[in-house]
Amino acid sequence: MIRNCAALALLLAACPAAAQNGREPLTIEEAADIAARNSPAALSAEQDIIIARQRMREARFLALPQFTLSGTLSRLDLEYPAVLGPELGDRFIDPSAGDTFYSLRAQALQPLYTGGKNTNTLKLARTAHSQVKVNYEAARADAALAAKKAFYGLLYQRELTDSAGRWLARAKALRSALKLDAYEGLEADMLVSGLADRARQGEEGMEAAHTDLIRALNREPGYKVEARGALETLPVPAEAGGSLVTAMEARPELKSELYKAQMDDIAVNMALVRRYPTIYLGASYDLNAYKFSSLAESSERYGSWLASVSIRFPLSYDIWTQVQQRKAQQRQGELKRAELQDRIRFEIISAHKAALSWQEEARKLGAELDAMKAAYEAAARAEKPSMAALRAVRSLCELEKKRLDAVYLQLLERIRLEWARGRDLGK
Repeated sequence: MIRNCAALALLLAACPAAAQNGREPLTIEEAADIAARNSPAALSAEQDIIIARQRMREARFLALPQFTLSGTLSRLDLEYPAVLGPELGDRFIDPSAGDTFYSLRAQALQPLYTGGKNTNTLKLARTAHSQVKVNYEAARADAALAAKKAFYGLLYQRELTDSAGRWLARAKALRSALKLDAYEGLEADMLVSGLADRARQGEEGMEAAHTDLIRALNREPGYKVEARGALETLPVPAEAGGSLVTAMEARPELKSELYKAQMDDIAVNMALVRRYPTIYLGASYDLNAYKFSSLAESSERYGSWLASVSIRFPLSYDIWTQVQQRKAQQRQGELKRAELQDRIRFEIISAHKAALSWQEEARKLGAELDAMKAAYEAAARAEKPSMAALRAVRSLCELEKKRLDAVYLQLLERIRLEWARGRDLGK
């Protein structure tokens, strides 16, 4: 009992914020992982993997012998011989057989040569299995991207709200210390009201950002989450060359198109193998009797077996038309891959350039804000409260918002760059 209480105390001490407001603290990595695991698109793609795996097993079964066991009971009243159809066993019935006929048959069929059809079918199933796994990775990456955007959105709104609250408190303190005439008092009240509106908009923005994050995590509406972390710029490589190389190897859409190219090659081969013959080895064994009890008596039943090899040469008019269609589809796939590669290069270069630009902008605004804050604090210590000080508070609030905007946009461009390259920076 004492040990359990101590463990509970340690848990509450480790998560004070969560214990106070009932919110689950999450880092951006944890949020991205939860979103990827809960994504409906990813869960659906996971089922596609299961389907593709079973189809791959089915393709392996094509090379195995196919067995059939059948039985027939026939009631007869024939004046002429009759032949039962394929659904009834393909049996010849003579009128002299009596009024009842029983038959059991065991049959085996083994493909000896199919011109490569079965082999290509297995290759196609394997490639399709690899492709759906890549599609699963793409769905997870899209879900993680949405969660990261929502996570940074919540951090951004939280920082905006805290900033507006701090400057609002300072402005109210200044306003209460000022002795102004009617017009200056009206201006001062309008300045304070504007800061109050910004603080209120920040609260509303936080609620909207929290809802967006819950939606990205695919959690129930009542779920509470606390974003752990600070809104700070993260470095981006000076050159985009490494990201371009990584994207050619790791981007899920490009890997999917490469598997599509393999499938197009297999489709051309399967169209070509239609020219080749197919060879089968078959064997069957029949037991026939005029009474059901006679099936167990060797002296009263009739047994027969046969084995045969069949060869079939296709004579079809559309063989070459099918080949030309598959080759045209193969060429379409090549053009699509080239277009996709160009688009990926543009996405990486665009995101990389924007991330570097906002990174530099955030640095400049941060240095400017620090200098302006220091100057304001020095003036506040040396001067009496005034309307100029109140205007300075509003200007500093605007400058801090511009810096937060730059940091937020830099982080968005950075995660867009990570998504475009198919792998997080540093991996």
